[in-house]
Amino acid sequence: MIYKTAQVVLKEKFIGHNAKNLDALDNEINRWAQQGWTLHTMTTTVAGNTGLGGGDRTVFTLVFARQ
Repeated sequence: MIYKTAQVVLKEKFIGHNAKNLDALDNEINRWAQQGWTLHTMTTTVAGNTGLGGGDRTVFTLVFARQ
């Protein structure tokens, strides 16, 4: 079995909640699935406010596997 890793960073808008664009995460998972990869593991890390005009960031680390 071989593995492939990818990261997707989603940024929370400065104002409001639930502003993350999950389409970017869906697109990355689907892109690898179309090439025959299966999502094996996913982890998340949240980084706090990144400064003026910034919002929180959620980093998704994806591990894909295939035969």
